[in-house]
Amino acid sequence: MTITSLNYLAFLAIALVCYYIIPRKWQWIELLFFSIAFYCLVAVPYTFVYLLISTAMAWIVTNGLAKYRENKDDYHAPVVWRVWIWLTILVDIGLWFLLKGTSFVRIVDWVAALGMGYYTLQMIGYTIDCYWGIAKAQTNPLKLLLFTSFFPQMITGPISRYRDLESIYEGRRFSYNHLAHGAQRILWGLFKKLVIAERVGVMVDPVWASPNEYSGLFTWMALLLYPLQMYTDFSGCMDIVIGTAEMFGIQLAENFKNPFLALNSQEFWQRWHITLGTWAKDYVLYPLLKTKAFVKINRLLKRKGHKRAGKIITTSLGMLALWLVMGFWHGAFKYIVGVSLWYWVVLMLEEYTAPFFGGLYGKLGCDTNSFGFKFLQRIKTYFIYAIGAAFFRANSVRDGIAFMGRLLKTFTRDNWNPWILFDGSILQWAVTGKNLNLIVFGVLALLIVAILRERYGYARVWLDKQPLVFRWPVYFILFFIVILYGRYGRGFEASEFIYGGF
Repeated sequence: MTITSLNYLAFLAIALVCYYIIPRKWQWIELLFFSIAFYCLVAVPYTFVYLLISTAMAWIVTNGLAKYRENKDDYHAPVVWRVWIWLTILVDIGLWFLLKGTSFVRIVDWVAALGMGYYTLQMIGYTIDCYWGIAKAQTNPLKLLLFTSFFPQMITGPISRYRDLESIYEGRRFSYNHLAHGAQRILWGLFKKLVIAERVGVMVDPVWASPNEYSGLFTWMALLLYPLQMYTDFSGCMDIVIGTAEMFGIQLAENFKNPFLALNSQEFWQRWHITLGTWAKDYVLYPLLKTKAFVKINRLLKRKGHKRAGKIITTSLGMLALWLVMGFWHGAFKYIVGVSLWYWVVLMLEEYTAPFFGGLYGKLGCDTNSFGFKFLQRIKTYFIYAIGAAFFRANSVRDGIAFMGRLLKTFTRDNWNPWILFDGSILQWAVTGKNLNLIVFGVLALLIVAILRERYGYARVWLDKQPLVFRWPVYFILFFIVILYGRYGRGFEASEFIYGGF
């Protein structure tokens, strides 16, 4: 059962009816029941034991620490409790590495838990927050298990913080607005996934599956279209997830905020997979910069008159650690190259060359607020991401490097083939003219919604203010486009979500 299937919508409808007809004090138990049921329907049921282990460890240690602080009236934890905190974290990391990190070292051939990468980071974050005193330890182990296994976020996150999701235990009255806004978000997610991502995939996937059979502009089109496929796939899934939770009156963290409108790579990663980036900053980068070793390096260089050098060295090392963790979390060496090293180099270059280019733009009289300047910056940012995404999509680092070589060969006499844009060769990808028109229409719809979101926070905020005779036709048009042109149904299996494997 995928979250784009009719089975999922039926499951959601049953869960919603049960949620709103039972007494509010029992609603969290209903969510836990349906979360466990969802897990057993989607994943291998016995792997739920891994969630139980992670939850039990966190519950025992955090509540033990809380009782110690209460009895001793002392916030500072002794060494023994710090050891237990670290042991809990290492158990979570160890289980993940044993089951998901086999791309680095083949240890066992066991089935991993559903959403293991996401709930592992959640539980590590919860444990650390309790240790830091940011979050209050949950005394009910079943409530903590609901935080770990809440079914909408089990496929692709987001990576929730306990303090943000603590309201999940509160009872809620039925709300038409919650139901309507959640349904709108789900519909928009289905449009992204089934209408856009699946069609772009028809064009992109054959090139990546058999790269030696394609050359010239085919490889460039695969490079430049893959970020569009990834975005509509991943963010479409997140829309369905967030919309599902919203129908229960629960607000999950946003994971995307129009990333392709970013003017540079740093801004891009503040808009793309937001919860992973903030998790890595809060639990890897900032604690690392506060360690004695990093502080000592900073002070030493500052005393010798190298204040800027100290900041550059410590920031660069901290950012390298952050990006290595993010690449490692993705579970294969190719992500270390395509995610970690590539973006670490790009971000450091952007950071340390910003003063130079800022001065250069001033001398050249460039208006950095003009449409043309911002447009070119966004094109540059998109292209930088596409290069990293190529290693994300390739089967290995070697294949990624070979693909880069084919891109460069495009401009040689034997591979230069611009006529494919006009002679119908693109239709060899099993893409009809209608499908190409739908992709163009979809991209325009994405652009309109992105602009509205930038101005109003959410496109629906603007849409809610429009007359009924304008608003409802928009909903019906989107609905019928998904029904008529979405790639689904018997004989077709929507491809797995790109980020569903983490």
